[in-house]
Amino acid sequence: MSRTAYHKMRNRSLGLLAQRLLFSGKGKIPGRHWLTFCGITLGVFALLTVSSVMNGFDRDMRQRIIGTRAEIRIEGTFGTPINNYPLLVEKLARLPYVKAFSPVVRNELMLVKDEALAATVSFGIDLKQHQKVSPVLLPLFTDNLPSAKNQWLQGLVNGNPTPASFDQNGIILGAALAQSLDANVGDTIQLISPLASQPTPLGMLPKTKKMRVDAIFIAGMPDYDRLYSYIPLSAGQFFSGYENQIDQVELKADNPNQLKKITARLRKDLPDYKVEDWSAFDTNLYGAMKFEKALMLTILCLMFIIAAFNMSGNIFRTIVQKRRLIGILKTIGYRNKDLVQLFLRQGLSLAIAGILCGILLSLILLQLQTNFGFIHFPVGDQPDLVLPVYIKLSDYLLIPLAALLITFLSILLPARQAGKIDPIPLIREIT
Repeated sequence: MSRTAYHKMRNRSLGLLAQRLLFSGKGKIPGRHWLTFCGITLGVFALLTVSSVMNGFDRDMRQRIIGTRAEIRIEGTFGTPINNYPLLVEKLARLPYVKAFSPVVRNELMLVKDEALAATVSFGIDLKQHQKVSPVLLPLFTDNLPSAKNQWLQGLVNGNPTPASFDQNGIILGAALAQSLDANVGDTIQLISPLASQPTPLGMLPKTKKMRVDAIFIAGMPDYDRLYSYIPLSAGQFFSGYENQIDQVELKADNPNQLKKITARLRKDLPDYKVEDWSAFDTNLYGAMKFEKALMLTILCLMFIIAAFNMSGNIFRTIVQKRRLIGILKTIGYRNKDLVQLFLRQGLSLAIAGILCGILLSLILLQLQTNFGFIHFPVGDQPDLVLPVYIKLSDYLLIPLAALLITFLSILLPARQAGKIDPIPLIREIT
Protein backbone atom coordinates (compact mmCIF):
# COMPACT_ATOMS: atom_id res chain seq x y z
CA MET A 1 0.00 0.00 0.00
CA SER A 2 1.38 3.37 -0.97
CA ARG A 3 1.95 6.10 1.60
CA THR A 4 -0.73 8.29 -0.01
CA ALA A 5 -3.34 5.53 0.12
CA TYR A 6 -2.39 4.78 3.71
CA HIS A 7 -2.91 8.42 4.77
CA LYS A 8 -6.24 8.56 2.96
CA MET A 9 -7.43 5.43 4.74
CA ARG A 10 -6.25 6.77 8.10
CA ASN A 11 -8.01 10.12 7.55
CA ARG A 12 -11.19 8.34 6.53
CA SER A 13 -11.09 6.15 9.62
CA LEU A 14 -10.53 9.22 11.82
CA GLY A 15 -13.53 10.89 10.20
CA LEU A 16 -15.75 7.87 10.84
CA LEU A 17 -14.56 7.61 14.44
CA ALA A 18 -15.16 11.33 15.01
CA GLN A 19 -18.68 10.91 13.64
CA ARG A 20 -19.24 7.97 15.99
CA LEU A 21 -18.03 10.00 18.98
CA LEU A 22 -20.34 12.88 18.02
CA PHE A 23 -23.44 10.69 17.74
CA SER A 24 -24.80 8.27 20.30
CA GLY A 25 -25.35 4.59 19.61
CA LYS A 26 -28.83 5.32 18.26
CA GLY A 27 -27.51 7.82 15.72
CA LYS A 28 -28.68 10.86 17.69
CA ILE A 29 -26.64 13.75 19.05
CA PRO A 30 -26.53 13.58 22.87
CA GLY A 31 -28.11 16.38 24.91
CA ARG A 32 -24.74 17.63 26.19
CA HIS A 33 -23.61 18.22 22.61
CA TRP A 34 -26.83 20.12 21.87
CA LEU A 35 -26.15 22.38 24.86
CA THR A 36 -22.65 23.09 23.56
CA PHE A 37 -24.01 23.74 20.07
CA CYS A 38 -26.67 26.15 21.41
CA GLY A 39 -24.10 27.95 23.58
CA ILE A 40 -21.78 28.55 20.63
CA THR A 41 -24.69 29.60 18.39
CA LEU A 42 -26.05 32.07 20.94
CA GLY A 43 -22.57 33.44 21.64
CA VAL A 44 -21.79 34.16 17.98
CA PHE A 45 -25.34 35.44 17.38
CA ALA A 46 -25.13 37.85 20.34
CA LEU A 47 -21.66 39.12 19.41
CA LEU A 48 -22.59 39.81 15.78
CA THR A 49 -25.97 41.33 16.60
CA VAL A 50 -24.73 43.64 19.34
CA SER A 51 -21.72 44.69 17.25
CA SER A 52 -24.00 45.56 14.31
CA VAL A 53 -26.37 47.53 16.55
CA MET A 54 -23.48 49.48 18.09
CA ASN A 55 -22.14 50.13 14.59
CA GLY A 56 -25.59 51.43 13.66
CA PHE A 57 -25.67 53.77 16.64
CA ASP A 58 -22.17 54.98 15.82
CA ARG A 59 -23.07 55.72 12.19
CA ASP A 60 -26.40 57.29 13.18
CA MET A 61 -24.74 59.58 15.73
CA ARG A 62 -22.04 60.46 13.22
CA GLN A 63 -24.65 61.53 10.65
CA ARG A 64 -26.49 63.65 13.22
CA ILE A 65 -23.32 65.41 14.39
CA ILE A 66 -21.96 65.91 10.87
CA GLY A 67 -25.34 67.17 9.66
CA THR A 68 -25.25 69.95 12.26
CA ARG A 69 -21.56 70.55 12.98
CA ALA A 70 -19.91 69.64 9.62
CA GLU A 71 -17.35 66.90 8.97
CA ILE A 72 -14.08 68.73 9.68
CA ARG A 73 -13.28 71.90 11.60
CA ILE A 74 -10.25 74.19 11.19
CA GLU A 75 -9.33 76.57 14.03
CA GLY A 76 -6.46 78.82 14.95
CA THR A 77 -3.76 77.34 17.12
CA PHE A 78 -4.40 77.55 20.87
CA GLY A 79 -7.97 78.69 20.21
CA THR A 80 -6.97 82.06 18.80
CA PRO A 81 -9.10 83.70 16.08
CA ILE A 82 -8.18 83.19 12.44
CA ASN A 83 -6.91 86.47 11.02
CA ASN A 84 -7.48 87.44 7.40
CA TYR A 85 -9.50 84.30 6.78
CA PRO A 86 -9.99 84.92 3.00
CA LEU A 87 -6.41 83.70 2.53
CA LEU A 88 -7.30 80.42 4.25
CA VAL A 89 -10.43 80.14 2.12
CA GLU A 90 -8.32 80.54 -1.05
CA LYS A 91 -6.06 77.68 0.08
CA LEU A 92 -9.04 75.43 0.80
CA ALA A 93 -10.56 76.19 -2.61
CA ARG A 94 -7.42 74.80 -4.28
CA LEU A 95 -7.46 71.50 -2.37
CA PRO A 96 -9.10 68.74 -4.47
CA TYR A 97 -10.36 66.74 -1.47
CA VAL A 98 -12.35 69.68 0.00
CA LYS A 99 -15.90 69.81 -1.38
CA ALA A 100 -17.29 72.86 0.50
CA PHE A 101 -16.35 75.17 3.38
CA SER A 102 -17.92 77.88 5.49
CA PRO A 103 -16.41 80.51 7.87
CA VAL A 104 -17.97 80.53 11.34
CA VAL A 105 -17.91 82.81 14.38
CA ARG A 106 -19.04 81.19 17.63
CA ASN A 107 -20.62 83.10 20.53
CA GLU A 108 -22.42 82.24 23.75
CA LEU A 109 -25.31 84.70 23.96
CA MET A 110 -28.70 85.29 25.59
CA LEU A 111 -32.06 85.41 23.80
CA VAL A 112 -34.91 87.49 25.17
CA LYS A 113 -38.52 87.58 23.95
CA ASP A 114 -41.04 89.34 26.17
CA GLU A 115 -40.45 87.74 29.58
CA ALA A 116 -38.80 84.56 28.22
CA LEU A 117 -35.03 84.19 28.54
CA ALA A 118 -32.79 81.46 27.09
CA ALA A 119 -29.08 80.84 26.60
CA THR A 120 -27.79 79.93 23.15
CA VAL A 121 -24.61 78.95 21.37
CA SER A 122 -24.91 81.15 18.30
CA PHE A 123 -22.98 80.53 15.10
CA GLY A 124 -22.34 83.46 12.78
CA ILE A 125 -22.40 82.06 9.25
CA ASP A 126 -22.62 82.85 5.56
CA LEU A 127 -25.95 81.10 4.90
CA LYS A 128 -25.24 80.25 1.25
CA GLN A 129 -21.86 78.71 2.09
CA HIS A 130 -23.04 76.94 5.22
CA GLN A 131 -25.92 75.21 3.45
CA LYS A 132 -23.31 73.40 1.36
CA VAL A 133 -21.65 72.13 4.54
CA SER A 134 -24.57 71.44 6.89
CA PRO A 135 -27.92 69.98 5.71
CA VAL A 136 -29.57 71.18 8.94
CA LEU A 137 -30.09 74.55 7.19
CA LEU A 138 -31.78 73.04 4.14
CA PRO A 139 -35.59 72.88 3.98
CA LEU A 140 -37.04 69.57 5.12
CA PHE A 141 -39.27 68.79 2.15
CA THR A 142 -41.48 65.73 2.02
CA ASP A 143 -39.29 64.13 -0.66
CA ASN A 144 -36.32 64.25 1.72
CA LEU A 145 -38.03 62.55 4.64
CA PRO A 146 -36.03 59.56 5.94
CA SER A 147 -37.10 56.04 5.08
CA ALA A 148 -37.70 53.19 7.52
CA LYS A 149 -33.95 52.60 7.57
CA ASN A 150 -33.18 55.99 9.08
CA GLN A 151 -36.20 57.58 10.73
CA TRP A 152 -34.90 60.83 12.10
CA LEU A 153 -35.48 64.36 10.88
CA GLN A 154 -32.88 67.04 10.20
CA GLY A 155 -33.47 70.37 8.46
CA LEU A 156 -35.62 73.50 8.45
CA VAL A 157 -39.13 72.61 9.64
CA ASN A 158 -40.50 76.17 9.39
CA GLY A 159 -39.32 79.00 7.15
CA ASN A 160 -36.99 79.08 4.17
CA PRO A 161 -34.80 82.22 4.31
CA THR A 162 -32.79 83.51 1.39
CA PRO A 163 -29.18 84.60 1.98
CA ALA A 164 -30.15 88.23 1.32
CA SER A 165 -33.01 88.29 3.86
CA PHE A 166 -30.99 86.32 6.42
CA ASP A 167 -28.14 88.85 6.28
CA GLN A 168 -30.62 91.56 7.34
CA ASN A 169 -30.56 90.57 11.04
CA GLY A 170 -32.15 87.18 10.56
CA ILE A 171 -31.79 84.33 13.05
CA ILE A 172 -32.48 80.60 12.76
CA LEU A 173 -33.44 78.83 16.01
CA GLY A 174 -33.43 75.22 17.12
CA ALA A 175 -36.92 73.79 17.56
CA ALA A 176 -36.68 73.29 21.34
CA LEU A 177 -35.03 76.72 21.75
CA ALA A 178 -37.84 78.41 19.80
CA GLN A 179 -40.40 76.55 21.90
CA SER A 180 -38.81 77.72 25.16
CA LEU A 181 -39.05 81.33 23.91
CA ASP A 182 -42.50 80.82 22.37
CA ALA A 183 -40.99 82.25 19.17
CA ASN A 184 -42.36 81.74 15.67
CA VAL A 185 -41.10 82.71 12.22
CA GLY A 186 -41.43 86.48 11.80
CA ASP A 187 -41.14 87.31 15.53
CA THR A 188 -38.55 89.79 16.77
CA ILE A 189 -36.25 88.77 19.61
CA GLN A 190 -33.39 90.44 21.44
CA LEU A 191 -29.89 88.95 21.22
CA ILE A 192 -27.69 90.02 24.13
CA SER A 193 -24.06 89.42 25.00
CA PRO A 194 -23.67 88.25 28.62
CA LEU A 195 -20.54 90.40 29.02
CA ALA A 196 -20.47 94.21 29.30
CA SER A 197 -18.05 95.00 26.47
CA GLN A 198 -19.58 97.96 24.62
CA PRO A 199 -18.50 101.43 25.84
CA THR A 200 -21.30 104.03 26.18
CA PRO A 201 -21.73 107.36 27.98
CA LEU A 202 -23.32 105.35 30.78
CA GLY A 203 -20.34 102.99 31.05
CA MET A 204 -19.71 99.50 29.69
CA LEU A 205 -22.90 97.78 28.62
CA PRO A 206 -23.65 94.40 26.95
CA LYS A 207 -23.90 94.35 23.18
CA THR A 208 -27.47 93.88 21.94
CA LYS A 209 -29.11 93.33 18.58
CA LYS A 210 -32.70 92.90 17.50
CA MET A 211 -33.09 89.83 15.32
CA ARG A 212 -35.95 88.52 13.22
CA VAL A 213 -36.76 84.79 13.39
CA ASP A 214 -36.35 83.60 9.79
CA ALA A 215 -36.57 79.84 10.29
CA ILE A 216 -36.69 76.99 12.82
CA PHE A 217 -34.62 73.83 12.42
CA ILE A 218 -34.51 70.38 13.92
CA ALA A 219 -31.06 68.81 14.25
CA GLY A 220 -31.88 65.24 15.25
CA MET A 221 -30.00 65.83 18.53
CA PRO A 222 -32.15 67.14 21.43
CA ASP A 223 -29.21 69.01 22.98
CA TYR A 224 -28.53 70.85 19.73
CA ASP A 225 -32.20 71.76 19.30
CA ARG A 226 -32.27 73.28 22.80
CA LEU A 227 -29.07 75.28 22.45
CA TYR A 228 -28.03 76.16 18.90
CA SER A 229 -28.94 79.15 16.75
CA TYR A 230 -27.53 80.68 13.56
CA ILE A 231 -27.04 84.38 12.81
CA PRO A 232 -25.34 86.30 9.96
CA LEU A 233 -21.54 86.27 9.93
CA SER A 234 -21.42 90.05 10.38
CA ALA A 235 -23.59 89.78 13.50
CA GLY A 236 -21.34 87.10 14.93
CA GLN A 237 -18.28 89.29 14.31
CA PHE A 238 -20.09 92.20 15.97
CA PHE A 239 -20.64 90.25 19.20
CA SER A 240 -17.08 88.88 19.17
CA GLY A 241 -15.53 92.26 18.43
CA TYR A 242 -13.94 90.98 15.22
CA GLU A 243 -13.23 92.95 12.06
CA ASN A 244 -11.81 90.53 9.49
CA GLN A 245 -11.54 87.54 11.83
CA ILE A 246 -13.42 84.29 12.42
CA ASP A 247 -13.25 81.48 14.98
CA GLN A 248 -13.23 78.48 12.64
CA VAL A 249 -13.86 77.13 9.17
CA GLU A 250 -16.18 74.15 8.86
CA LEU A 251 -15.84 72.05 5.75
CA LYS A 252 -17.25 69.08 3.89
CA ALA A 253 -14.83 66.54 2.45
CA ASP A 254 -14.96 65.12 -1.05
CA ASN A 255 -15.10 61.56 0.35
CA PRO A 256 -16.95 61.26 3.70
CA ASN A 257 -15.68 57.68 4.16
CA GLN A 258 -12.07 58.85 4.43
CA LEU A 259 -12.37 61.67 6.97
CA LYS A 260 -9.43 60.43 9.05
CA LYS A 261 -7.11 60.42 6.04
CA ILE A 262 -8.38 63.79 4.80
CA THR A 263 -7.94 65.29 8.28
CA ALA A 264 -4.35 64.04 8.34
CA ARG A 265 -3.71 65.55 4.87
CA LEU A 266 -5.17 68.88 5.98
CA ARG A 267 -2.84 68.92 8.98
CA LYS A 268 0.11 68.52 6.61
CA ASP A 269 -1.18 71.09 4.13
CA LEU A 270 -2.19 73.60 6.86
CA PRO A 271 0.46 73.24 9.58
CA ASP A 272 -0.36 76.63 11.11
CA TYR A 273 -3.93 75.61 12.00
CA LYS A 274 -5.65 73.14 14.28
CA VAL A 275 -7.63 70.56 12.28
CA GLU A 276 -10.17 68.17 13.87
CA ASP A 277 -12.68 65.75 12.46
CA TRP A 278 -16.26 65.26 13.70
CA SER A 279 -15.30 62.82 16.49
CA ALA A 280 -13.62 65.70 18.39
CA PHE A 281 -16.74 67.91 18.37
CA ASP A 282 -18.47 65.98 21.16
CA THR A 283 -15.68 63.93 22.70
CA ASN A 284 -17.62 62.87 25.80
CA LEU A 285 -20.47 61.40 23.77
CA TYR A 286 -18.19 59.75 21.23
CA GLY A 287 -15.88 58.36 23.93
CA ALA A 288 -18.85 56.97 25.90
CA MET A 289 -20.13 55.20 22.78
CA LYS A 290 -16.73 53.62 22.08
CA PHE A 291 -16.39 52.50 25.71
CA GLU A 292 -19.91 51.07 25.75
CA LYS A 293 -19.28 49.07 22.60
CA ALA A 294 -15.99 47.67 23.93
CA LEU A 295 -17.61 46.79 27.27
CA MET A 296 -20.60 45.05 25.67
CA LEU A 297 -18.41 42.99 23.34
CA THR A 298 -16.11 42.03 26.23
CA ILE A 299 -19.04 40.80 28.33
CA LEU A 300 -20.48 38.82 25.42
CA CYS A 301 -17.06 37.38 24.65
CA LEU A 302 -16.88 36.09 28.23
CA MET A 303 -20.24 34.41 27.65
CA PHE A 304 -18.81 32.69 24.59
CA ILE A 305 -15.76 31.57 26.57
CA ILE A 306 -18.12 29.91 29.06
CA ALA A 307 -19.64 27.97 26.15
CA ALA A 308 -16.10 26.99 25.14
CA PHE A 309 -15.48 25.66 28.66
CA ASN A 310 -18.59 23.54 28.21
CA MET A 311 -16.99 22.18 25.05
CA SER A 312 -13.86 21.24 27.03
CA GLY A 313 -15.97 19.46 29.63
CA ASN A 314 -17.73 17.46 26.92
CA ILE A 315 -14.44 16.38 25.38
CA PHE A 316 -13.07 15.31 28.79
CA ARG A 317 -16.24 13.33 29.43
CA THR A 318 -16.02 11.65 26.03
CA ILE A 319 -12.38 10.70 26.71
CA VAL A 320 -13.33 9.12 30.03
CA GLN A 321 -16.22 7.20 28.48
CA LYS A 322 -14.18 6.03 25.47
CA ARG A 323 -10.87 5.31 27.22
CA ARG A 324 -11.00 1.61 26.28
CA LEU A 325 -11.56 2.53 22.63
CA ILE A 326 -8.60 4.89 22.88
CA GLY A 327 -6.46 2.11 24.28
CA ILE A 328 -7.42 -0.24 21.45
CA LEU A 329 -6.69 2.44 18.84
CA LYS A 330 -3.23 2.99 20.30
CA THR A 331 -2.44 -0.72 20.28
CA ILE A 332 -3.33 -1.05 16.58
CA GLY A 333 -1.01 1.77 15.61
CA TYR A 334 -2.80 5.09 16.09
CA ARG A 335 -0.33 7.72 17.23
CA ASN A 336 -0.88 10.44 19.83
CA LYS A 337 -1.33 13.12 17.15
CA ASP A 338 -3.96 10.90 15.49
CA LEU A 339 -5.98 10.84 18.70
CA VAL A 340 -5.59 14.61 19.08
CA GLN A 341 -6.83 15.01 15.53
CA LEU A 342 -9.76 12.68 16.28
CA PHE A 343 -11.12 14.80 19.11
CA LEU A 344 -10.35 18.02 17.27
CA ARG A 345 -12.52 16.81 14.41
CA GLN A 346 -15.35 15.98 16.78
CA GLY A 347 -15.22 19.30 18.60
CA LEU A 348 -14.58 21.53 15.59
CA SER A 349 -17.42 20.00 13.60
CA LEU A 350 -19.76 20.94 16.45
CA ALA A 351 -18.19 24.41 16.81
CA ILE A 352 -18.29 25.20 13.09
CA ALA A 353 -21.95 24.18 12.89
CA GLY A 354 -22.75 26.47 15.85
CA ILE A 355 -20.79 29.39 14.38
CA LEU A 356 -22.49 29.08 10.99
CA CYS A 357 -25.90 28.88 12.63
CA GLY A 358 -25.13 31.99 14.74
CA ILE A 359 -24.07 33.90 11.62
CA LEU A 360 -27.24 32.90 9.77
CA LEU A 361 -29.57 33.84 12.65
CA SER A 362 -27.90 37.24 13.13
CA LEU A 363 -28.11 38.02 9.41
CA ILE A 364 -31.81 37.13 9.33
CA LEU A 365 -32.66 39.28 12.38
CA LEU A 366 -30.57 42.27 11.25
CA GLN A 367 -31.97 42.15 7.73
CA LEU A 368 -35.53 42.08 9.07
CA GLN A 369 -34.75 45.09 11.29
CA THR A 370 -33.17 46.94 8.36
CA ASN A 371 -36.10 46.31 6.04
CA PHE A 372 -39.05 46.61 8.43
CA GLY A 373 -37.74 48.46 11.51
CA PHE A 374 -39.93 46.58 13.99
CA ILE A 375 -37.76 47.59 17.00
CA HIS A 376 -37.90 51.30 17.88
CA PHE A 377 -37.69 53.57 20.92
CA PRO A 378 -38.44 57.24 21.78
CA VAL A 379 -35.76 59.98 21.58
CA GLY A 380 -36.70 63.22 23.32
CA ASP A 381 -39.33 65.28 21.51
CA GLN A 382 -38.68 63.61 18.16
CA PRO A 383 -40.51 60.69 16.51
CA ASP A 384 -39.56 57.22 17.71
CA LEU A 385 -36.16 56.13 16.43
CA VAL A 386 -35.89 52.81 14.61
CA LEU A 387 -33.10 50.75 16.20
CA PRO A 388 -30.21 51.39 13.79
CA VAL A 389 -28.11 48.49 12.52
CA TYR A 390 -25.07 48.52 10.28
CA ILE A 391 -23.54 45.24 9.12
CA LYS A 392 -19.77 45.37 8.68
CA LEU A 393 -18.00 42.68 6.69
CA SER A 394 -15.02 42.94 9.04
CA ASP A 395 -17.21 41.93 12.01
CA TYR A 396 -18.50 38.89 10.14
CA LEU A 397 -14.93 37.83 9.44
CA LEU A 398 -13.18 38.63 12.72
CA ILE A 399 -15.84 37.47 15.20
CA PRO A 400 -16.33 33.97 13.66
CA LEU A 401 -12.54 33.57 13.34
CA ALA A 402 -12.08 34.58 16.99
CA ALA A 403 -14.86 32.18 18.01
CA LEU A 404 -13.23 29.37 16.05
CA LEU A 405 -9.86 30.10 17.67
CA ILE A 406 -11.35 30.07 21.18
CA THR A 407 -13.13 26.77 20.57
CA PHE A 408 -10.00 25.28 19.01
CA LEU A 409 -7.97 26.14 22.12
CA SER A 410 -10.71 24.78 24.39
CA ILE A 411 -10.65 21.46 22.49
CA LEU A 412 -6.87 21.19 22.18
CA LEU A 413 -6.14 20.72 25.90
CA PRO A 414 -8.46 17.74 26.52
CA ALA A 415 -7.58 16.27 23.11
CA ARG A 416 -3.90 16.24 24.05
CA GLN A 417 -4.79 14.42 27.26
CA ALA A 418 -6.25 11.59 25.16
CA GLY A 419 -2.84 11.03 23.57
CA LYS A 420 -1.21 10.54 26.99
CA ILE A 421 -3.43 7.59 27.95
CA ASP A 422 -1.45 4.39 28.58
CA PRO A 423 -3.16 1.53 26.68
CA ILE A 424 -1.63 -1.37 28.72
CA PRO A 425 -3.82 -1.04 31.87
CA LEU A 426 -6.90 -0.62 29.68
CA ILE A 427 -6.15 -3.81 27.72
CA ARG A 428 -5.64 -5.69 30.97
CA GLU A 429 -9.07 -4.51 32.10
CA ILE A 430 -10.60 -5.91 28.91
CA THR A 431 -8.84 -9.26 29.24
